[in-house]
Amino acid sequence: MKETTLFETKLFCGTREEFCRILEKRLERGEKTFVVTMNASILLAAIENEEYRNVINEADVVVPDGAGVVWALKFLRGLSTERFPGIEIMTHLCELSKEKGWKVYLLGAKEENVRTATGNLKNQGVNVVGFHNGYFQDEEEVVRDINEKRPHLLFVGMGVPKQELWIHKNFPRLEVVLAMGVGGSIDVISGKKRRAPKWIQAMNLEWLYRFFQSPLNKRRVPIQIAKFVFHVFREKLKKKN
Repeated sequence: MKETTLFETKLFCGTREEFCRILEKRLERGEKTFVVTMNASILLAAIENEEYRNVINEADVVVPDGAGVVWALKFLRGLSTERFPGIEIMTHLCELSKEKGWKVYLLGAKEENVRTATGNLKNQGVNVVGFHNGYFQDEEEVVRDINEKRPHLLFVGMGVPKQELWIHKNFPRLEVVLAMGVGGSIDVISGKKRRAPKWIQAMNLEWLYRFFQSPLNKRRVPIQIAKFVFHVFREKLKKKN
């Protein structure tokens, strides 16, 4: 696994096996690990917001999640990497937790969804020791509940950039080994939303499938895509001049 930068933002290149291996080793050693799964939305937010970019750069592992990031890395830096979607990292770690005895905590999504996701994971044999919805007012209560449960794995699904900012702010005082923002993964595990079919994933069009699932994104997503492509081509022109 190799560390590089894209738009002054830290990113790791490698294979899924390498990403899994480094995360598993850190967990087994008890090393506190803040993981960011970078898609185009996260990278765009980092480009446009210095505070958020600094948060990403302080993460321990930044994994390429989206096809847009993989393309930009190849187009601008000539570097190849496999993408490792956040929900697949989450499900991999949950599966591994059954073997390793790791405890899990879910934070985010609506109350009904996070409760259902917790039940679904428990039915699969995952030791989910606690959960909380993502619409809370009392941050101290949430931190206290997490620390009382002492999970190894904390998955935070509150959207970009809120989830990474929240983890970064609270990570030093959280009694967890690994914390990772997972976007809408809790909704998917609950069954409220579906992942794209395998053939759509293989075509790197999962973002488009999510777009049609969320009517609220009808205006925002095309603008984000256009802005991201603009930044990439502008950066390419800078390098030529």
